Amino acid sequence: MASEAPARARAAARLTGVSSGTRMLVILTLCLLPLGLIALFASIRSAQNNRAQHELDAGIIVRQAASQIDILIERDAQRMRAAIGSGDPGYVACRAQLAGLATALADQGARTALYTRTGLRRCASDPAPGRAAPPRTPDTIDVLALGDPRGIRLTVPSASGYAAADIPLAAFDSAVSPITQSHGATLIQGAARLRLGPPRPGGALDQRVTVTAPVAGGQMALAMTINVATVSAIEVLLVLLPILMWLAGAIIGWLVVERLLLRPLADLERAVTRFSPEDPEFVVPRLATPSHEIRNLAEAFRASAAEIATHEAELEQGLMRQTKLTREVHHRVKNNLQVVASLINLHARGTQGDVQRAYASIQRRVDALSVVHRNHYAEMEENRGINLRTLLSELAANLRGSAPPEATHFSITVNMAPAAVTQDTAVPIAFLFTEVIELVMDCDPKGGAALAVTSGSVANRMLLTIVAPGLRGEACTEHPAYERFRRIIEGLARQLRSPLIYDAEHGSYAIEIPSLADPLN
Repeated sequence: MASEAPARARAAARLTGVSSGTRMLVILTLCLLPLGLIALFASIRSAQNNRAQHELDAGIIVRQAASQIDILIERDAQRMRAAIGSGDPGYVACRAQLAGLATALADQGARTALYTRTGLRRCASDPAPGRAAPPRTPDTIDVLALGDPRGIRLTVPSASGYAAADIPLAAFDSAVSPITQSHGATLIQGAARLRLGPPRPGGALDQRVTVTAPVAGGQMALAMTINVATVSAIEVLLVLLPILMWLAGAIIGWLVVERLLLRPLADLERAVTRFSPEDPEFVVPRLATPSHEIRNLAEAFRASAAEIATHEAELEQGLMRQTKLTREVHHRVKNNLQVVASLINLHARGTQGDVQRAYASIQRRVDALSVVHRNHYAEMEENRGINLRTLLSELAANLRGSAPPEATHFSITVNMAPAAVTQDTAVPIAFLFTEVIELVMDCDPKGGAALAVTSGSVANRMLLTIVAPGLRGEACTEHPAYERFRRIIEGLARQLRSPLIYDAEHGSYAIEIPSLADPLN
């Protein structure tokens, strides 16, 4: 069963590759085949009936020819009886009887002989016939087919014995020569075959039958081959007409479907394939078909193409307007973030101590959000995501630039593989990075931090790791802002839908983040 499924699949694939015109030709051929077979059977049946009638007619002709041969045999036998009479069996009487036989059969050139009842030859003509056996009964005329010389031997009983005459075969040709339809007649007796008359050539379209009839009371048989009818071109056409009609019906149907239906549809399909929204003019092909349904379909395609072109133009205009509005929104958001940053900067001036630190912390978060937004706006046209390397490098530079005075020499290194993320992922990453670096600046201002992004455990996942020596000791965990820091970064980890792993021994935070399939390099 398993091997049958691929075979069926291959057969279905081959049928799928066959053109519709070929399929239609096969379907029409199969549909018209029963009608063609019925008509062909009727024609063959009619021809068989005609042949049977011709055979009956041929049988009558052969029986008439056999009757003529019987008449000739009976005539010669009567002549022989009259010639031999009931004379003396002596030699003188034998010669007289022999002369009478010669006279009676003079027109046939027969060889004759007289025999005693015991089978001894009394006298014979010159040349003499071969030895003849006595008749089967005293009242029987025996007829024997001779091979050499070709002829028929008649054996007639008499009072003193019997007489035999070998009559040449030409004497019986007159029985069949008038039959013009004959292509040959043969006398048959056992293994002996005697052909009467010369064979007549026949045409290739002659219908011949061979019929036999008994001769001489069944001692011989006459077999005759008769041309019952010559097949004419009309008769051949009548026999082949059902097949021709079947083929003509299938081909005409296929031509009609191919030329008037399938070909116009193929032209229409090519025109639809060539249609492009860039060229809104749909060119209706010239359809050579009287089918108004196909013409209506072409007109419907033309109207649909025009409508599609109109909608495409409207959509393009709407997209352009939407793009402009989106750019305007992003531009205003960027301006608003700059305004907020400026206001914070203005309020931070003249402040000292914790207030200044609070303003700086707020400033860093606004800067982080501004960086994310700026990178997102830069990649918005191509929608390829936010380049994480560019984002974090810019954030690191901003954090170093806004570091407190005691952390002026705080170093931040970025080492990462190429990766791209969505805006929803970039925002919590930026805030997480900002929170960790700000805490380390406060806990270990003389130290530094390193950021690394490597491949994650599965595809489309990256591992973000922040390592800082200050995270190893108690300086950060004992910092007054640590509890607030911990709540914030845990909330950011929930936004990233991934656990945040803290390694106190190495002083690091690690989290897996989702990335896009095609990162930017």
